[in-house]
Amino acid sequence: MGRRRSRSSTDSTTTTSSTSGGMDGGMDGGGGGGGGGGGGMGAACYVYPVNNTLVPPLVSNPDVLIQRGIDMNIPMTMDDGRTVTMWGFSDTAGGGGMGGGGMGTATFPSAPIRVRQGQICHTRLNVGMMMFHTIHHHGIEPEYRSDGVGHLSWDVNGTYTYQWRPAHAGTYFYHCHTNTVLHAEMGMYGALIVDPPSGPGRAFEGGPSYDVETIWAVDEIDSSWHTLGWAAGTCGGDVGLNDLNPDYFVISGVDGAQSALTNPGVAVTMNRGQRLLVRYICAGYLPQTIHFGGLTAEVIASDGRPLPRSIQVTKLDAVSAERYDCIIQPTRTGRYTVEIDIKHWITGAVLGTARTRITVV
Repeated sequence: MGRRRSRSSTDSTTTTSSTSGGMDGGMDGGGGGGGGGGGGMGAACYVYPVNNTLVPPLVSNPDVLIQRGIDMNIPMTMDDGRTVTMWGFSDTAGGGGMGGGGMGTATFPSAPIRVRQGQICHTRLNVGMMMFHTIHHHGIEPEYRSDGVGHLSWDVNGTYTYQWRPAHAGTYFYHCHTNTVLHAEMGMYGALIVDPPSGPGRAFEGGPSYDVETIWAVDEIDSSWHTLGWAAGTCGGDVGLNDLNPDYFVISGVDGAQSALTNPGVAVTMNRGQRLLVRYICAGYLPQTIHFGGLTAEVIASDGRPLPRSIQVTKLDAVSAERYDCIIQPTRTGRYTVEIDIKHWITGAVLGTARTRITVV
């Protein structure tokens, strides 16, 4: 655990409210969002409301419609008995209440989005509260107004529809890109899986098949950040967002101190000879090293792209937002403990370790 520090939970500077967006929109076309770095709501600065004049119509019949609301009250109980409040996206069209009450329907991480390569996809975000959020489909590379990066397109207060079409099968993730440093720490992300046109069971077209699959999104949590408001730091006040001192280390929303060793959503049980596809996401801000517990992993893809030649590893280094697809095919039965070390970004010192297991029967 790193050193602790105190901070104010509110900014010292405020701005007046500005225009809010709220219509459905899509891709193609003109200039950026709210412009100039102004525009705010309540105590927020540097938010960019939707510019309705630049929002073209959507394709009328997408192959996939994903609906997401906002939940800013997700209690997560840690192995030491403490509860930390997380934020996330609910997998309904619902939004949240004033003050961030949320719908109470989301999980941390948020529910995965799963589509097939080449499909036209709509992600409809309903914020439904007096604040801004976005969805950025990380690594998909859509037209910029569907990219979900507030300062390049706009932040959403109301309802907005992103249009995108994945060109490559692989492991991605989606996250909020409003006040990104805080909102990502608060848990506003989820896995985004693009299957080949044939569907699950093969990592990508012409790639290896698999029998079992798991998503390990590994993250560090600094619980002292989790009392901050959604706009903290946007007006220049120092709320400590440059000072990350994690006290919990999690795998796909499960405390890696003990619970992730046996949690069925994280720990894997498989038969000897089966092929396991590990979709590993470095979901935190700090560097990580994953040790595969004595097993050999074949790394077949990185950041949603197949490697020209796969590599065999027993451990793997990753930095923030990197994704690796790894095939593991155990030849012996046993219980293998996987350890992910989360390290200080300058010194390399291990700040904490999250653990899970692969049990081969």
